[in-house]
Formats: sequence, C-alpha cells, structure tokens
Amino acid sequence: MAARSPRRRAREVVAAARPSTARTVCRVVLAHPTWGLVGAAAFTLYALLGAYGAFTGWAWGHLVAGLEGGQRPWGWSAVVVVTVMTAPLLVAGAFRLYPPWWVAVTLRLRLAVLRGQTAQQRLPRTPPGEVVARALDSDRLVVYVDRWVDVVAGVVVATTTALLARSVLAGAVVGTVLAVSAVVCAGGAPLAGSSAREAGDQRARFGRSLASVLDAARTVKLAGATGTVEGHLRAVDARRVAASVLEHRVRSLLEGVPALLVQAGVVAAWGAHLAGVWPLATALLVATAVTGASWFGTVAGAVVTETPVARRWLAATGALAGSRDLVGLPPGVDLVAGTAPAPPSAGRVPLRRLTLEGVTAVHDDGTVGVSGVDLTVERGDLVLLAGRVGSGKSSLLAALAGLVDHEGSIRWNGVAVDDPQLFLRPGQVAHVGQVPRVLSGTFVDNVALDHDRAVATSLDDARMGVDVEAAGGHSALVGHRGVRLSGGQVQRLALARALATEAELLVADDVSSALDARTEVELWEGLRARGVTVVGSSAKRSALARADRVVVLEDGRVAEEGPWSELAERWGHLAG
Repeated sequence: MAARSPRRRAREVVAAARPSTARTVCRVVLAHPTWGLVGAAAFTLYALLGAYGAFTGWAWGHLVAGLEGGQRPWGWSAVVVVTVMTAPLLVAGAFRLYPPWWVAVTLRLRLAVLRGQTAQQRLPRTPPGEVVARALDSDRLVVYVDRWVDVVAGVVVATTTALLARSVLAGAVVGTVLAVSAVVCAGGAPLAGSSAREAGDQRARFGRSLASVLDAARTVKLAGATGTVEGHLRAVDARRVAASVLEHRVRSLLEGVPALLVQAGVVAAWGAHLAGVWPLATALLVATAVTGASWFGTVAGAVVTETPVARRWLAATGALAGSRDLVGLPPGVDLVAGTAPAPPSAGRVPLRRLTLEGVTAVHDDGTVGVSGVDLTVERGDLVLLAGRVGSGKSSLLAALAGLVDHEGSIRWNGVAVDDPQLFLRPGQVAHVGQVPRVLSGTFVDNVALDHDRAVATSLDDARMGVDVEAAGGHSALVGHRGVRLSGGQVQRLALARALATEAELLVADDVSSALDARTEVELWEGLRARGVTVVGSSAKRSALARADRVVVLEDGRVAEEGPWSELAERWGHLAG
C-alpha cells in the first residue's frame, strides 16, 4: 500500500456535557406525568394502605387496642376493611399506568441515541454493535429512576408513621431501616459499581464482536474460519456471562441487608412496647410499617450501588446521543402514537461549478488521505479518479461528501463551503461507498428511505430494473442486509438510492467494481443520459474511457489529469 502523507492532529470533537443524573431522573419521572406521577402516587398510597401499610397498621393497632380494652371498635374495623379493600384497586391502577410510562421513557432514551448517530454533525466513530448494546441497556436507567420513586415512597411512609404515632422515634425506626441499608450498600458501592461497569462493558464488547462477525459472515465462510470465529464469540460471551453473574452475586449480597434490618426493627418495636415506651397501638403501627418497609430498605441500598453505574451509562449514552438531553422529543414527535412530522425539505443550491483548491482530506485520527488537490468540475461532468490502492481516492471522495474533514477550499459556484457537514448533505451531495449498506426490507424501502421519491426511475437508471422484476417487483424483500443480492446488485441498489435523492452531485466510490462489462457500459451511459454530475473512482477501462476527465492519484497527490485517451499510455496499468 502506498505511503500516507504526514499526520495532522486528530480531529478535536467537543464532547457533549454529561447529562446531570438528578435532572435526568426528574425529567424521566415527568416525561409522561399521567402515567409516571399518577402511577408513582398510586404505588405510594398502596404502600400506606396495603396489608403492611402504615395507615393500615395504625388502624389495626387501634382496633386491637380497643378489643383488648373490652370495647367494640366498629369504626376502626370499618377503616381496616376499607383500607384492605382499597389497596388492590390502587395497585391495579398503578400497574395499569406504570408499564406504559416505562416503555415510553425507554423509547425516548433510544430515540436520543438514534438521532445523535444519524445527525448531520458527525460524532466520534463508535462500532454499531456498541451503540446498539448501549441503547438497549436503557432499562438500566429506567430501573434506577424507579428505585428513586420507591425511595421517595419510603420517606413518605416513614414520615406518615411518625405523624400517626405522634412520635419521632416511631418514624426514626422506619427511617433507620432505609438509612442503614443505604450506608451498608454505600460501603459495597465500589465493588458493585465495578462489577456492574464490567458487566456493561462486556455486553458492549460482545455486541461489537457479534456485529463484526455478522457483517463479515461471507468472508468468514469463504475463509473457512467459522470454527475459529465461533470459538472467539464463545470466549467473549463467556466473559460477558461471568461478569453478569458476578454483578448479580454482589447485588444479591447487598440486597440481603435490608431483610435483616427489618427483623431488627420489628424486635425493637415490640421491645419498646414491653418496656412501656409505646402503647400496643403504636407498637403494631411501627411493626407493620417496618415490615412493609423491607422493600424500601432494599431499594435505598440499590440506589447507592446503582448510582455510579447510572452515571457511567448516562455519560456513555450522552456521548453517543451528542446531547445532555436524553428525554426530550423533537417538535411533533409522538412515540406513543407512533407519529412524527415529515422531515423538512432542505433547500438546494443548484450546482454550476465545483472548485477544489489545495484540498487535503484529514481523517478523524489525523491521517492524511490525500493532499493538495486542485480540481474544477462543471455541471454535467463525469470526473473519475484512478490510482493504486491507498492512493487517496476514497479519502478525497469522502471529503467531497463531508464525511471527513478537509483543509483547503471547496467552492460551490464560487462560494466557499464553510460547514461541509451541513452543506454537503444528501440532497446536495449523494455518496455511494465502496461497501454500501443495504436495509433488511424491500427494494422500495432501500431506495425511498421513507421519502416520497421516484423509485422506479432511479432503479431503471441504475440498471436495476430487470433484476427487481425478476425478484418479484419493487415490494420484494432483499433478505437480511441484502443477503439475497449479488455484489453488483448491492452496488446498483445503493446507486439507485443515491439517484433517488436527485442530488446536485453524485460521489461514487468504485461503484462499478462488481459489474460485468455489459452492465457497466449501460450504467455509465444511463448516468450520461440523466445528466448527473459525477465525481467517482474506477479501475475499469470502459468507465475511464467515458469520463470527461480522469484524475490520477499517486501517494496521496494528483499525478496527472486529462482525458483517458491521453493518459492511457502512461497510466494504463491502473485500469483493468
């Protein structure tokens, strides 16, 4: 491979500020108040009115005390019956409201990642498998928020106990279960945090490995390396499983502490009664409330152990989303109803002349792909790049599509392009890579991308019409990521997608490499007839012969430029 030019400084990416944990928790709860707040309130009332609720214990204590005193406490009996009968209705209502809130919030978090990864402004490159793994791990944050809801409910129970018993000590017993559980779990937080972080990292590593293997499935089979790859995946998955087991063991150990504290609280309540500190009614109230508070002690400890994990997830996911707001929705988007406004039609600037002056393509890591390129492209021109592998063809084309940074000047109709990531966008510039991506859907899905576009015309111009009809028409499935298509069909389908945007400039990176001679000739003639302005690369003699100009790149610089008829004698070895 040819030597690269000297490296530049790696592209500095201004990382989005890490989302505030407290602010995010509040925003998640308030995202859908009808479900979140009302559901949380129903759960809290259930904690007060259920069989082990503070209010029920208070009424039951007075009922027992009345019976012990020889009275007939019909009023307290009615209160106990009402509370016990009301509690199931409350928990049923809570379960009716809470799951929709949970799902809706999860969708918001995943949408934030999707928007960040598909935005025009580029974020640091992250393997797709890791992005998916982090996004699917959004339940981790929702569980953490749910823990806080339960902690608040526990505080309400402790406060209510103190008010009903008219004793700060009574509330303190319940509060002690929460506080001591939190303190004990705080001591184990470093171990819990490290084990959970390792489990999350191992899930992300497995996601990266699995995605890489699926992307290279054909290569793996052709190389006869299926067994080796399976062994690698098993090893990676074994580390993931081991990390998850350790995480759950540590969590189970720490979550066992509140159960011991609850038993101690019950003993303390009856001890206070026997010592004459509390009457029977208060002892029953505290014992009942403490027993019901066992879950709140568990979640109080869980909040402490899960806080570092939640912060790490927020930081990692905020970076993938490119924003500190992971909960907000764009205007008009309703994830519950599944509706969203049509994307705004971006204004276009018709291309008359594209000028490159001293353009140097610089990759994110600082590697210089090509440097000092001067080039002028008139509307309707077909300009092709030729050169050995590593000469800088793909780098220059990526710079023209705004996919990598550049130095020098790119001028559109004589006006400098100041923000290439926003200006050189689909619709203005359409890019077809060497290895195009195909969606697991129909031909229409892959070409239109849910836009109102001329699918049939684009497929015909890409010389894909006959293949589509043979496959069953525009609505035929292409298989998982285009597995039913040949390499040439994948290239032409990607080209049809680019043509459907009716972009002013088509950037095609070796788009005819997998085509037979006849199809290739038809393809270039079709693009000529369409009047598309094309800057691409090719190593096919028939394609170079049809170009208005051929730019020969060598060692990351322009070696020569002109019609292929004038260059073929010196550079004919570059074409096949």
